[in-house]
Amino acid sequence: MDDIQHPVGQPARRDTEGIRDATGAPADPITIRSAEDILSYVPHALGEWPEESLVAVGLGDGRLGPTLRIDLPARPKGAPVRPAALRRFSDTVADYLTHDALVGAVLALYTRSAWTVPQSPPHREVMDAVAARLAEAGVPVLEAWVVGPERWRTVTCADTACCPWPGESVEALRTGRIGAEMVYRGSSYGAGLPEAARPEPPPAAVAAALEAYVEDPGRWWDPLVFTAALAAWDEVLSEPRVPDPARVRLLAATLMRPALRDAVLVASAADAGTAWRGTAATQGLRAEQIQAVPPALPGGVPAAEAAAALDSWSEGPRAGERGSVPSAGPDAEAVRGASALPGSSREFGLILMGCTSAAPAWDRIARLERVALGVAQMEEPELRAPALAVLAWVQWARGRGGRCLAFLERALSTDPGYRLALLLRGLVEQGELAGWARSRDTAWHREAA
Repeated sequence: MDDIQHPVGQPARRDTEGIRDATGAPADPITIRSAEDILSYVPHALGEWPEESLVAVGLGDGRLGPTLRIDLPARPKGAPVRPAALRRFSDTVADYLTHDALVGAVLALYTRSAWTVPQSPPHREVMDAVAARLAEAGVPVLEAWVVGPERWRTVTCADTACCPWPGESVEALRTGRIGAEMVYRGSSYGAGLPEAARPEPPPAAVAAALEAYVEDPGRWWDPLVFTAALAAWDEVLSEPRVPDPARVRLLAATLMRPALRDAVLVASAADAGTAWRGTAATQGLRAEQIQAVPPALPGGVPAAEAAAALDSWSEGPRAGERGSVPSAGPDAEAVRGASALPGSSREFGLILMGCTSAAPAWDRIARLERVALGVAQMEEPELRAPALAVLAWVQWARGRGGRCLAFLERALSTDPGYRLALLLRGLVEQGELAGWARSRDTAWHREAA
Protein backbone atom coordinates (compact mmCIF):
# COMPACT_ATOMS: atom_id res chain seq x y z
CA MET A 1 0.00 0.00 0.00
CA ASP A 2 2.97 2.36 0.25
CA ASP A 3 2.82 2.74 -3.53
CA ILE A 4 -0.68 4.15 -3.20
CA GLN A 5 0.29 6.78 -0.67
CA HIS A 6 3.46 8.02 -2.37
CA PRO A 7 1.82 9.80 -5.33
CA VAL A 8 -0.82 11.32 -3.07
CA GLY A 9 1.70 12.66 -0.61
CA GLN A 10 -0.46 12.04 2.44
CA PRO A 11 -2.95 9.46 3.68
CA ALA A 12 -6.04 9.62 1.55
CA ARG A 13 -9.05 11.27 3.12
CA ARG A 14 -12.57 10.44 2.08
CA ASP A 15 -15.13 13.24 1.98
CA THR A 16 -18.05 12.47 4.28
CA GLU A 17 -20.30 15.36 3.32
CA GLY A 18 -23.81 14.61 4.47
CA ILE A 19 -22.70 12.26 7.25
CA ARG A 20 -23.12 13.66 10.75
CA ASP A 21 -21.82 12.49 14.08
CA ALA A 22 -23.87 11.61 17.14
CA THR A 23 -24.28 15.29 18.04
CA GLY A 24 -25.73 16.16 14.64
CA ALA A 25 -22.65 18.13 13.56
CA PRO A 26 -20.98 17.39 10.21
CA ALA A 27 -18.53 14.51 10.57
CA ASP A 28 -14.82 15.00 10.00
CA PRO A 29 -13.31 13.31 6.94
CA ILE A 30 -12.16 9.73 7.43
CA THR A 31 -8.44 9.10 7.03
CA ILE A 32 -7.57 6.14 4.78
CA ARG A 33 -4.10 4.71 5.45
CA SER A 34 -4.07 1.15 4.14
CA ALA A 35 -5.56 -1.45 1.85
CA GLU A 36 -7.69 -2.63 4.76
CA ASP A 37 -9.10 0.86 5.16
CA ILE A 38 -10.11 1.13 1.50
CA LEU A 39 -11.66 -2.33 1.40
CA SER A 40 -13.52 -1.64 4.66
CA TYR A 41 -14.92 1.59 3.27
CA VAL A 42 -16.07 0.23 -0.11
CA PRO A 43 -19.28 -1.53 1.05
CA HIS A 44 -20.33 1.55 3.02
CA ALA A 45 -19.78 3.70 -0.07
CA LEU A 46 -21.83 1.31 -2.19
CA GLY A 47 -24.49 0.37 0.34
CA GLU A 48 -23.85 -3.34 -0.15
CA TRP A 49 -21.12 -5.94 -0.02
CA PRO A 50 -20.16 -6.42 -3.69
CA GLU A 51 -20.61 -9.84 -5.25
CA GLU A 52 -19.04 -10.99 -8.55
CA SER A 53 -18.08 -7.39 -9.18
CA LEU A 54 -15.13 -5.15 -9.90
CA VAL A 55 -14.81 -2.01 -7.80
CA ALA A 56 -12.55 0.75 -9.10
CA VAL A 57 -11.58 3.65 -6.83
CA GLY A 58 -9.87 6.76 -8.16
CA LEU A 59 -7.10 8.45 -6.18
CA GLY A 60 -6.21 12.10 -6.44
CA ASP A 61 -5.38 15.26 -4.54
CA GLY A 62 -4.98 13.40 -1.26
CA ARG A 63 -8.52 12.02 -1.40
CA LEU A 64 -10.36 8.98 -2.61
CA GLY A 65 -12.02 9.96 -5.84
CA PRO A 66 -14.87 8.40 -7.83
CA THR A 67 -15.88 4.84 -6.95
CA LEU A 68 -17.43 2.49 -9.50
CA ARG A 69 -18.92 -0.97 -8.94
CA ILE A 70 -19.62 -3.00 -12.05
CA ASP A 71 -20.72 -6.61 -12.52
CA LEU A 72 -18.01 -8.87 -13.90
CA PRO A 73 -18.45 -9.62 -17.61
CA ALA A 74 -20.29 -12.83 -18.37
CA ARG A 75 -18.35 -15.96 -19.31
CA PRO A 76 -20.35 -17.92 -21.90
CA LYS A 77 -20.61 -21.47 -20.50
CA GLY A 78 -17.31 -21.20 -18.66
CA ALA A 79 -15.36 -20.00 -21.70
CA PRO A 80 -13.09 -16.94 -21.55
CA VAL A 81 -14.72 -13.54 -21.69
CA ARG A 82 -15.26 -12.46 -25.27
CA PRO A 83 -12.72 -9.81 -26.39
CA ALA A 84 -15.47 -7.38 -27.40
CA ALA A 85 -17.15 -7.73 -23.99
CA LEU A 86 -13.80 -7.23 -22.27
CA ARG A 87 -13.13 -4.06 -24.26
CA ARG A 88 -16.59 -2.70 -23.52
CA PHE A 89 -16.15 -3.50 -19.84
CA SER A 90 -12.74 -1.79 -19.68
CA ASP A 91 -14.01 1.24 -21.58
CA THR A 92 -16.87 1.63 -19.09
CA VAL A 93 -14.45 1.69 -16.14
CA ALA A 94 -12.09 4.13 -17.87
CA ASP A 95 -14.89 6.44 -19.04
CA TYR A 96 -16.22 6.66 -15.50
CA LEU A 97 -12.92 7.31 -13.71
CA THR A 98 -11.27 9.69 -16.15
CA HIS A 99 -13.71 12.54 -15.57
CA ASP A 100 -11.48 13.62 -12.65
CA ALA A 101 -7.79 14.49 -12.53
CA LEU A 102 -6.39 11.37 -10.86
CA VAL A 103 -2.92 10.22 -9.92
CA GLY A 104 -3.99 6.60 -10.04
CA ALA A 105 -6.61 4.04 -9.15
CA VAL A 106 -6.99 0.85 -7.15
CA LEU A 107 -9.06 -2.17 -8.12
CA ALA A 108 -10.87 -4.69 -5.93
CA LEU A 109 -12.39 -7.76 -7.55
CA TYR A 110 -15.05 -9.50 -5.46
CA THR A 111 -15.71 -13.12 -6.39
CA ARG A 112 -16.53 -16.57 -5.05
CA SER A 113 -14.27 -18.17 -7.64
CA ALA A 114 -11.52 -20.23 -6.03
CA TRP A 115 -7.96 -18.87 -5.90
CA THR A 116 -5.65 -21.87 -5.53
CA VAL A 117 -2.29 -20.65 -6.88
CA PRO A 118 -0.79 -17.27 -5.86
CA GLN A 119 0.39 -16.57 -9.43
CA SER A 120 -3.06 -17.19 -10.97
CA PRO A 121 -5.79 -15.07 -9.38
CA PRO A 122 -9.34 -15.57 -10.66
CA HIS A 123 -10.53 -13.24 -13.42
CA ARG A 124 -6.96 -12.11 -14.07
CA GLU A 125 -7.78 -11.20 -17.67
CA VAL A 126 -10.44 -8.76 -16.47
CA MET A 127 -8.08 -6.92 -14.14
CA ASP A 128 -5.31 -6.88 -16.74
CA ALA A 129 -7.64 -5.45 -19.39
CA VAL A 130 -8.92 -2.73 -17.06
CA ALA A 131 -5.40 -1.83 -15.91
CA ALA A 132 -4.21 -1.57 -19.51
CA ARG A 133 -7.15 0.61 -20.52
CA LEU A 134 -6.69 2.92 -17.53
CA ALA A 135 -2.98 3.21 -18.31
CA GLU A 136 -3.89 4.31 -21.84
CA ALA A 137 -6.04 7.01 -20.26
CA GLY A 138 -3.17 8.17 -18.04
CA VAL A 139 -4.47 6.60 -14.82
CA PRO A 140 -2.08 3.91 -13.54
CA VAL A 141 -3.46 1.11 -11.40
CA LEU A 142 -1.39 1.33 -8.22
CA GLU A 143 -2.75 -1.75 -6.47
CA ALA A 144 -5.29 -4.50 -7.06
CA TRP A 145 -6.87 -7.07 -4.78
CA VAL A 146 -9.13 -10.09 -5.02
CA VAL A 147 -11.70 -10.33 -2.23
CA GLY A 148 -13.16 -13.79 -1.74
CA PRO A 149 -15.74 -15.13 0.71
CA GLU A 150 -13.19 -15.53 3.51
CA ARG A 151 -9.83 -14.10 2.37
CA TRP A 152 -8.54 -11.13 0.43
CA ARG A 153 -5.10 -10.67 -1.11
CA THR A 154 -3.13 -8.47 -3.47
CA VAL A 155 -2.67 -9.69 -7.05
CA THR A 156 0.48 -7.64 -7.62
CA CYS A 157 2.70 -9.79 -5.40
CA ALA A 158 2.99 -13.56 -5.78
CA ASP A 159 5.82 -13.86 -3.23
CA THR A 160 4.32 -15.63 -0.23
CA ALA A 161 7.26 -14.54 1.93
CA CYS A 162 6.19 -10.88 1.90
CA CYS A 163 2.52 -11.35 1.03
CA PRO A 164 1.29 -14.30 3.10
CA TRP A 165 -0.84 -16.94 1.46
CA PRO A 166 -3.85 -17.37 1.33
CA GLY A 167 -4.31 -13.74 2.36
CA GLU A 168 -5.95 -11.68 5.06
CA SER A 169 -9.27 -12.22 6.79
CA VAL A 170 -12.36 -10.72 5.17
CA GLU A 171 -14.11 -10.69 8.54
CA ALA A 172 -11.48 -8.22 9.79
CA LEU A 173 -12.61 -5.80 7.07
CA ARG A 174 -16.10 -5.82 8.52
CA THR A 175 -15.00 -5.29 12.12
CA GLY A 176 -11.96 -3.03 11.73
CA ARG A 177 -11.38 0.65 12.45
CA ILE A 178 -13.08 2.06 9.35
CA GLY A 179 -16.09 -0.21 9.69
CA ALA A 180 -16.57 0.79 13.32
CA GLU A 181 -16.18 4.47 12.44
CA MET A 182 -18.75 4.27 9.64
CA VAL A 183 -21.26 2.46 11.85
CA TYR A 184 -20.76 5.13 14.52
CA ARG A 185 -21.57 7.76 11.89
CA GLY A 186 -24.80 5.98 11.03
CA SER A 187 -23.72 4.11 7.91
CA SER A 188 -24.77 0.55 7.17
CA TYR A 189 -24.95 -1.82 4.25
CA GLY A 190 -26.76 -5.01 3.44
CA ALA A 191 -26.50 -7.82 0.94
CA GLY A 192 -30.21 -8.41 0.41
CA LEU A 193 -32.72 -6.71 -1.84
CA PRO A 194 -34.67 -3.77 -0.46
CA GLU A 195 -38.05 -4.78 0.91
CA ALA A 196 -41.21 -3.02 2.00
CA ALA A 197 -44.21 -3.96 4.08
CA ARG A 198 -47.40 -4.93 2.29
CA PRO A 199 -49.46 -1.75 1.78
CA GLU A 200 -52.55 -1.20 3.88
CA PRO A 201 -55.79 -1.97 2.01
CA PRO A 202 -57.71 1.06 0.71
CA PRO A 203 -61.22 1.92 1.90
CA ALA A 204 -63.77 -0.67 0.81
CA ALA A 205 -65.52 1.64 -1.67
CA VAL A 206 -62.26 2.55 -3.41
CA ALA A 207 -61.11 -1.06 -3.40
CA ALA A 208 -64.34 -2.15 -5.06
CA ALA A 209 -64.09 0.57 -7.70
CA LEU A 210 -60.47 -0.29 -8.48
CA GLU A 211 -61.23 -4.00 -8.72
CA ALA A 212 -62.97 -3.29 -12.01
CA TYR A 213 -59.68 -1.97 -13.42
CA VAL A 214 -57.77 -5.01 -12.16
CA GLU A 215 -60.30 -7.42 -13.65
CA ASP A 216 -60.50 -5.48 -16.93
CA PRO A 217 -57.10 -3.87 -17.70
CA GLY A 218 -58.52 -2.84 -21.08
CA ARG A 219 -59.90 0.23 -19.32
CA TRP A 220 -56.38 1.68 -19.35
CA TRP A 221 -56.46 1.79 -23.18
CA ASP A 222 -58.71 4.86 -23.10
CA PRO A 223 -56.26 7.77 -23.66
CA LEU A 224 -58.14 10.00 -21.22
CA VAL A 225 -58.00 7.33 -18.52
CA PHE A 226 -54.32 6.87 -19.40
CA THR A 227 -53.81 10.61 -18.89
CA ALA A 228 -55.57 10.61 -15.52
CA ALA A 229 -53.45 7.65 -14.39
CA LEU A 230 -50.24 9.39 -15.43
CA ALA A 231 -51.34 12.52 -13.55
CA ALA A 232 -51.80 10.40 -10.41
CA TRP A 233 -48.31 8.99 -10.84
CA ASP A 234 -46.80 12.42 -11.48
CA GLU A 235 -48.15 13.75 -8.19
CA VAL A 236 -46.54 10.85 -6.30
CA LEU A 237 -43.23 11.13 -8.16
CA SER A 238 -43.07 14.88 -7.50
CA GLU A 239 -43.64 14.84 -3.74
CA PRO A 240 -41.69 13.23 -0.88
CA ARG A 241 -44.79 12.27 1.11
CA VAL A 242 -45.88 8.63 1.10
CA PRO A 243 -49.06 8.02 -0.95
CA ASP A 244 -52.15 6.76 0.85
CA PRO A 245 -53.42 3.16 0.41
CA ALA A 246 -56.04 4.16 -2.16
CA ARG A 247 -53.43 5.82 -4.36
CA VAL A 248 -51.01 2.89 -4.05
CA ARG A 249 -53.74 0.46 -5.13
CA LEU A 250 -54.55 2.65 -8.12
CA LEU A 251 -50.89 2.91 -9.12
CA ALA A 252 -50.53 -0.86 -8.84
CA ALA A 253 -53.42 -1.38 -11.24
CA THR A 254 -52.03 1.09 -13.78
CA LEU A 255 -48.85 -0.98 -14.22
CA MET A 256 -50.93 -3.75 -15.79
CA ARG A 257 -50.86 -1.90 -19.11
CA PRO A 258 -47.31 -2.11 -20.54
CA ALA A 259 -47.53 1.25 -22.34
CA LEU A 260 -48.61 2.96 -19.13
CA ARG A 261 -45.88 1.18 -17.18
CA ASP A 262 -43.27 2.40 -19.69
CA ALA A 263 -44.66 5.94 -19.51
CA VAL A 264 -44.29 5.80 -15.72
CA LEU A 265 -40.62 4.79 -16.09
CA VAL A 266 -40.02 7.76 -18.39
CA ALA A 267 -41.99 10.09 -16.11
CA SER A 268 -39.81 9.04 -13.18
CA ALA A 269 -36.54 9.59 -15.02
CA ALA A 270 -37.60 12.80 -16.76
CA ASP A 271 -41.09 14.27 -16.31
CA ALA A 272 -44.68 13.32 -17.01
CA GLY A 273 -45.01 15.75 -19.92
CA THR A 274 -42.19 14.06 -21.80
CA ALA A 275 -43.76 10.67 -21.07
CA TRP A 276 -47.25 11.76 -22.20
CA ARG A 277 -46.02 13.32 -25.45
CA GLY A 278 -43.70 10.43 -26.27
CA THR A 279 -45.98 7.44 -25.76
CA ALA A 280 -47.99 6.06 -28.66
CA ALA A 281 -50.89 5.54 -26.25
CA THR A 282 -51.86 9.23 -26.39
CA GLN A 283 -51.15 9.76 -30.09
CA GLY A 284 -54.82 9.83 -31.07
CA LEU A 285 -55.66 12.23 -28.28
CA ARG A 286 -52.85 14.55 -29.36
CA ALA A 287 -53.71 14.39 -33.06
CA GLU A 288 -57.46 14.93 -32.69
CA GLN A 289 -57.16 17.52 -29.91
CA ILE A 290 -60.23 16.10 -28.19
CA GLN A 291 -61.78 18.61 -25.81
CA ALA A 292 -62.91 15.98 -23.30
CA VAL A 293 -61.73 15.96 -19.68
CA PRO A 294 -59.86 13.04 -18.06
CA PRO A 295 -61.94 11.24 -15.43
CA ALA A 296 -61.38 11.29 -11.69
CA LEU A 297 -60.06 7.79 -11.05
CA PRO A 298 -60.72 6.05 -7.72
CA GLY A 299 -57.75 6.94 -5.55
CA GLY A 300 -56.46 9.37 -8.19
CA VAL A 301 -56.26 13.14 -8.55
CA PRO A 302 -59.42 15.24 -8.97
CA ALA A 303 -60.70 15.62 -12.53
CA ALA A 304 -59.74 19.30 -12.53
CA GLU A 305 -56.11 18.45 -11.73
CA ALA A 306 -56.02 15.77 -14.42
CA ALA A 307 -57.46 18.29 -16.89
CA ALA A 308 -54.84 20.86 -15.92
CA ALA A 309 -52.12 18.25 -16.46
CA LEU A 310 -53.56 17.44 -19.89
CA ASP A 311 -53.56 21.11 -20.87
CA SER A 312 -49.99 21.56 -19.66
CA TRP A 313 -48.62 18.46 -21.38
CA SER A 314 -50.43 19.30 -24.62
CA GLU A 315 -48.68 22.66 -24.85
CA GLY A 316 -45.28 21.04 -25.37
CA PRO A 317 -42.03 21.02 -23.39
CA ARG A 318 -41.66 23.55 -20.60
CA ALA A 319 -38.49 25.28 -19.52
CA GLY A 320 -36.52 23.04 -17.20
CA GLU A 321 -37.92 19.75 -18.48
CA ARG A 322 -35.31 17.04 -18.87
CA GLY A 323 -34.54 15.19 -22.02
CA SER A 324 -31.25 15.99 -23.73
CA VAL A 325 -30.27 13.08 -25.93
CA PRO A 326 -26.87 11.89 -27.11
CA SER A 327 -25.75 13.12 -30.49
CA ALA A 328 -22.66 10.92 -30.69
CA GLY A 329 -20.82 8.17 -28.89
CA PRO A 330 -21.78 4.63 -27.89
CA ASP A 331 -25.15 5.55 -26.41
CA ALA A 332 -26.28 7.28 -29.59
CA GLU A 333 -24.98 4.34 -31.62
CA ALA A 334 -26.76 1.83 -29.40
CA VAL A 335 -30.12 3.47 -30.02
CA ARG A 336 -29.59 4.77 -33.55
CA GLY A 337 -32.74 2.92 -34.63
CA ALA A 338 -34.74 5.45 -32.66
CA SER A 339 -33.62 8.26 -34.96
CA ALA A 340 -36.38 7.39 -37.43
CA LEU A 341 -39.05 8.13 -34.83
CA PRO A 342 -40.68 11.52 -34.26
CA GLY A 343 -38.80 13.70 -31.78
CA SER A 344 -40.97 13.02 -28.73
CA SER A 345 -41.11 9.27 -29.36
CA ARG A 346 -37.37 9.10 -29.92
CA GLU A 347 -36.72 10.95 -26.67
CA PHE A 348 -39.13 8.61 -24.89
CA GLY A 349 -37.16 5.60 -26.13
CA LEU A 350 -33.80 7.05 -25.21
CA ILE A 351 -34.95 7.80 -21.67
CA LEU A 352 -36.43 4.32 -21.31
CA MET A 353 -33.04 2.88 -22.34
CA GLY A 354 -31.11 5.18 -20.00
CA CYS A 355 -29.27 6.88 -22.86
CA THR A 356 -29.79 10.62 -22.35
CA SER A 357 -26.78 12.86 -21.91
CA ALA A 358 -28.51 14.63 -19.01
CA ALA A 359 -28.74 12.88 -15.65
CA PRO A 360 -32.16 11.42 -14.84
CA ALA A 361 -34.22 12.64 -11.91
CA TRP A 362 -32.84 10.17 -9.37
CA ASP A 363 -35.12 11.54 -6.64
CA ARG A 364 -38.20 10.74 -8.74
CA ILE A 365 -36.82 7.29 -9.55
CA ALA A 366 -36.37 6.69 -5.81
CA ARG A 367 -40.05 7.52 -5.26
CA LEU A 368 -41.00 5.12 -8.04
CA GLU A 369 -38.93 2.46 -6.28
CA ARG A 370 -40.71 3.13 -2.99
CA VAL A 371 -44.13 2.59 -4.56
CA ALA A 372 -43.05 -0.48 -6.54
CA LEU A 373 -41.56 -2.12 -3.44
CA GLY A 374 -44.97 -1.94 -1.79
CA VAL A 375 -46.83 -3.19 -4.87
CA ALA A 376 -44.41 -6.13 -5.11
CA GLN A 377 -45.81 -7.35 -1.77
CA MET A 378 -49.41 -7.53 -3.00
CA GLU A 379 -51.15 -10.88 -3.41
CA GLU A 380 -52.14 -10.69 -7.08
CA PRO A 381 -49.41 -11.97 -9.44
CA GLU A 382 -50.72 -9.70 -12.21
CA LEU A 383 -49.77 -6.74 -9.99
CA ARG A 384 -46.53 -8.16 -8.58
CA ALA A 385 -44.87 -9.05 -11.89
CA PRO A 386 -44.98 -5.50 -13.34
CA ALA A 387 -43.79 -4.01 -10.03
CA LEU A 388 -40.85 -6.43 -9.83
CA ALA A 389 -39.90 -5.62 -13.42
CA VAL A 390 -40.05 -1.90 -12.57
CA LEU A 391 -37.73 -2.53 -9.61
CA ALA A 392 -35.37 -4.41 -11.93
CA TRP A 393 -35.35 -1.42 -14.30
CA VAL A 394 -34.53 0.92 -11.40
CA GLN A 395 -31.52 -1.22 -10.46
CA TRP A 396 -30.45 -1.52 -14.11
CA ALA A 397 -30.63 2.26 -14.50
CA ARG A 398 -28.41 2.58 -11.42
CA GLY A 399 -25.86 0.19 -12.91
CA ARG A 400 -26.56 -2.54 -10.35
CA GLY A 401 -26.78 -5.58 -12.58
CA GLY A 402 -26.71 -8.11 -9.76
CA ARG A 403 -29.70 -6.59 -8.00
CA CYS A 404 -31.44 -6.16 -11.32
CA LEU A 405 -31.11 -9.88 -12.03
CA ALA A 406 -32.39 -10.75 -8.56
CA PHE A 407 -35.57 -8.75 -9.15
CA LEU A 408 -35.89 -10.24 -12.64
CA GLU A 409 -35.76 -13.74 -11.20
CA ARG A 410 -38.63 -12.85 -8.89
CA ALA A 411 -40.60 -11.22 -11.72
CA LEU A 412 -40.16 -14.23 -14.01
CA SER A 413 -41.02 -16.67 -11.25
CA THR A 414 -44.28 -14.73 -10.90
CA ASP A 415 -44.91 -14.50 -14.66
CA PRO A 416 -42.41 -16.53 -16.77
CA GLY A 417 -43.41 -14.70 -19.94
CA TYR A 418 -43.34 -11.12 -18.65
CA ARG A 419 -41.82 -9.30 -21.61
CA LEU A 420 -40.04 -6.39 -19.90
CA ALA A 421 -38.33 -8.81 -17.52
CA LEU A 422 -37.18 -10.98 -20.43
CA LEU A 423 -35.84 -7.97 -22.33
CA LEU A 424 -33.97 -6.63 -19.31
CA ARG A 425 -32.51 -10.04 -18.56
CA GLY A 426 -31.14 -10.21 -22.09
CA LEU A 427 -29.48 -6.81 -21.70
CA VAL A 428 -27.90 -7.67 -18.35
CA GLU A 429 -26.66 -11.06 -19.52
CA GLN A 430 -24.96 -9.34 -22.46
CA GLY A 431 -23.25 -6.94 -20.07
CA GLU A 432 -25.22 -3.93 -21.31
CA LEU A 433 -25.41 -1.13 -18.75
CA ALA A 434 -27.75 1.82 -18.88
CA GLY A 435 -25.95 4.71 -20.51
CA TRP A 436 -26.41 6.74 -17.34
CA ALA A 437 -24.26 4.28 -15.39
CA ARG A 438 -21.32 4.74 -17.77
CA SER A 439 -20.76 8.39 -16.95
CA ARG A 440 -19.90 9.89 -13.59
CA ASP A 441 -21.92 12.97 -14.55
CA THR A 442 -25.15 11.00 -14.95
CA ALA A 443 -24.62 7.93 -12.75
CA TRP A 444 -26.59 7.27 -9.60
CA HIS A 445 -24.74 7.96 -6.33
CA ARG A 446 -25.86 6.46 -3.06
CA GLU A 447 -26.66 8.96 -0.33
CA ALA A 448 -23.75 9.35 2.06
CA ALA A 449 -25.75 8.77 5.24
